[in-house]
Amino acid sequence: MSLRLIKILAVVLSTVGLMLPVWTVPSRAQSSPRLQNKIYFPPAPDRGAPPRTVGAGSRRSSCISSNEGEILLAALMPSNNVGTTIAPNPTIYVYIPELRNKQAEFILVETQEEKVVYQTTFPLSKSSGIVKLNLPPTVELKPGNNYQWYFGVICNPNNREEDERITGWIERNSISPELQMKIEQAQQQPLEQAKLYAKAGIWNEALTILEQLRSKEPTAWAELLNSVGLGEFAQNPILDCCQVNGSPQLEIGGL
Repeated sequence: MSLRLIKILAVVLSTVGLMLPVWTVPSRAQSSPRLQNKIYFPPAPDRGAPPRTVGAGSRRSSCISSNEGEILLAALMPSNNVGTTIAPNPTIYVYIPELRNKQAEFILVETQEEKVVYQTTFPLSKSSGIVKLNLPPTVELKPGNNYQWYFGVICNPNNREEDERITGWIERNSISPELQMKIEQAQQQPLEQAKLYAKAGIWNEALTILEQLRSKEPTAWAELLNSVGLGEFAQNPILDCCQVNGSPQLEIGGL
């Protein structure tokens, strides 16, 4: 194992004690009437995860030009930076600014087994936007397990300490039979499915469905991001250049 991966695993182990496994999704308090017709993701409890944004500080990156205080990287995650999903190989979305044709690296670590379960690199275009990362079919999240992911822009291949990185957590949960029935009944109503997932605290499915509906339902996409304080990224394009090859698309209408 490379020294860099050893360092990454060390970071994971230093935070694993803060991660609380979630086996089922608890019921959420009903939203107020003014929110019932909107896409709204309820506040998520702090789990001790790292920040979901990386801003420009005193260190000037070798490949990301940004003004002081400007966001360099951002994970499209709930406020606690813990993504929840019921899918075995979900999608992760990361905002990147304008770059100069660099490579990116994505790493997924299973924290309980202290194991890197997926690692890939791919080219980035110079355009700013949202990188869409789907886990391939060969990588399946285990229900109830916690995972930590890393996304890094490789600024200098000869000195990986110069990478600009962002990290977050993701976990695969289960849903109640009642919620599953409602989702199946709304099979021809993907917007309603997204509302059900969001209300239940299932982030990944809500976000992915709305991303696929974005051209028809741009307001719903913006509402979801606004509900978790990420409204400033609602107008950014999805970067087709950065999808991992061979990744599956979430089928609207059911999982």
